[in-house]
Amino acid sequence: MRPLKFNKYERVAGLFVLCAIFGVALTAVSVAIKQGWFETKVYYTTVFETADGIHQGTTVQMAGLRAGAVDDVELEDNNQVRVTFYVLGKFQNRVRQDSGIQLIRPFVIGERVIDVSVGSEASPVLAANSFIKSTETTDFMTLMSGKHLNQYLGKLGGILENMQILVEAFADKKRAQSIVSIFDRMDPLIKNLNTMSVEVIKLSKQATHDDGVQKLVGNLAVTTGEINKILPELNEENPKLAKDLASMTQNLAVMTKALGPAVQAVEPQLPGASVRLVEALNETVVVLKAMQKSFFMKSNVKEVQEEESTRRVPANSK
Repeated sequence: MRPLKFNKYERVAGLFVLCAIFGVALTAVSVAIKQGWFETKVYYTTVFETADGIHQGTTVQMAGLRAGAVDDVELEDNNQVRVTFYVLGKFQNRVRQDSGIQLIRPFVIGERVIDVSVGSEASPVLAANSFIKSTETTDFMTLMSGKHLNQYLGKLGGILENMQILVEAFADKKRAQSIVSIFDRMDPLIKNLNTMSVEVIKLSKQATHDDGVQKLVGNLAVTTGEINKILPELNEENPKLAKDLASMTQNLAVMTKALGPAVQAVEPQLPGASVRLVEALNETVVVLKAMQKSFFMKSNVKEVQEEESTRRVPANSK
């Protein structure tokens, strides 16, 4: 068999093809390394109420960096969506027990991604295949979606109907005047409330001055204690004390009713009688002083004064 011989052009073409194949292989390996195809993958699970924007291959990021992807999405019997995802091995030590998950949209428009929060240093590392609690979030695009927009429009329609009822109610002239009169009465009411608050502040200051309320309560407690001590003794000495007090009160009431007409009858004469009584007392004092200065009683008066001075006890000595 005759050996193959390549001319110059064929050799150049073959070399070019080999370089292209080597470049493609090198590019594929580089992409695989960047995508983490050769790195260790650690799987975790989480649960969402809805799977809007989640599918197999959805990006999983941590601190803004691409850390993994979604591996599987399943709808469970309780209508919750269970999502299984993985993170690359170099991010595993950042996933801790206090880490959380949010379904966010990095930009206003674009696909949603699963964001895993970085755990604290004090919390232990979360084991593989563990469950991570998720937090539901809402963004602008989610609000503008047809599912939520219909609900919001329905609520807005109800609000507009209520506003229409209010407008029709206030279209009545009498009701509008009543509302205006209410606002007119607000100013005096506020002034009265302000005055009342100022007076209450003054009263509270007087009550709390030098612990007046505390002293009053203390004195009432002491008085109550003394009364509680005295009442049993009074009940023992005179069991009929309450009945006697009741009868005495009734007698006083009867006497007051009887004296009422008599006092009313002499009431016009009371001012003049009081003036004449004072004048009589003044005249009596003058007569007594004149008799003391007489020759016959002067010495006796001195003796009586001396005896009284020796018998009387000064008021401040008690």
